[in-house]
Amino acid sequence: MKSSITELKPIADVYIRIKGETLGLEMVDSVGFFKFENLEPNKIYTLEVTALGYPNKTFEIKTNEGVTETTLTIEATCEYNEAKAAADWKRGKAKLLLIGSIAPVTNSSADYTFQQKYKIKYYDFGCTPPTDECIKLYNQQIFDLMDKKYGKVWRKEVRIDVPYLYQTTN
Repeated sequence: MKSSITELKPIADVYIRIKGETLGLEMVDSVGFFKFENLEPNKIYTLEVTALGYPNKTFEIKTNEGVTETTLTIEATCEYNEAKAAADWKRGKAKLLLIGSIAPVTNSSADYTFQQKYKIKYYDFGCTPPTDECIKLYNQQIFDLMDKKYGKVWRKEVRIDVPYLYQTTN
């Protein structure tokens, strides 16, 4: 299983089930592998794939006499990506994307000061964020742009719940 965005296993949990079968639901492991056992050989199965932030997708797979190996790619389009981050930065409309919940965290006075000082806004999607990988692409581009403009001093003042901040290698 891989993502169309990164060509790697999607960041989200991915679940696969065989449509019309009583076989259980399988969860893709940390590197994108999954396995169904005791399938009939030379039969076409329809796999239904679900992952948060991706549209559900079905795949038809024909089994063979032994192990059938295939790579499934789930498609996602990112409204928020590196290009949008660069464009938002250039227009003075850059954001630090947050993944909230039903009740997002309210900005503190320090948060408002940070936003004014660095000319950036915190943007909380609440409980309906886009694909994690899209948030990662956007935020990491913003992190790089902020590092270039302000050095790394801003990192000591930013909210700690900004996703992927501490995964950057720069």
